[in-house]
Amino acid sequence: MKRIVLAMAMIIALPTLILCQTNGKNANNKGSEQAVRQTLDDLTAALGKSDTAALERIYADDYIFVGDAGMMMTKAERIGLLKSGDLKYESISHEVVSIKLFGDTAVAIVRFTTKVAPGVKISDGKFLTTATYAKIKGRWQIVAAQSARVAEQ
Repeated sequence: MKRIVLAMAMIIALPTLILCQTNGKNANNKGSEQAVRQTLDDLTAALGKSDTAALERIYADDYIFVGDAGMMMTKAERIGLLKSGDLKYESISHEVVSIKLFGDTAVAIVRFTTKVAPGVKISDGKFLTTATYAKIKGRWQIVAAQSARVAEQ
């Protein structure tokens, strides 16, 4: 009789335990997605202010950027452009299209609108960027990004 009661209790409790595990996973994904969104906000603010110290934290050490003209830049090269003044934004904004999480990796698709300072050789405009984030030492960093120019309509 005790075995039957125990078995019935387990059968009743099993769906609740499964639901709790699923909700915990969803809660973790929501927290990770929010952390990636915050990193994106921090990136946009840092680029707008040419805050290279913040970018040192946001970009992973082996970060690679592929621009709309096909040029590739490392973390050091991209930050170097801001330090030298060869890249300076008058304004920059973003709109998140989607964020997909894969454990400690995320892929974000983002629309950026930029206006560069006069005399800067890099073009401005509207871009669709795909960026890969990885959770490294407990924080989200960008490991790779590629931008494509969005045609004006």
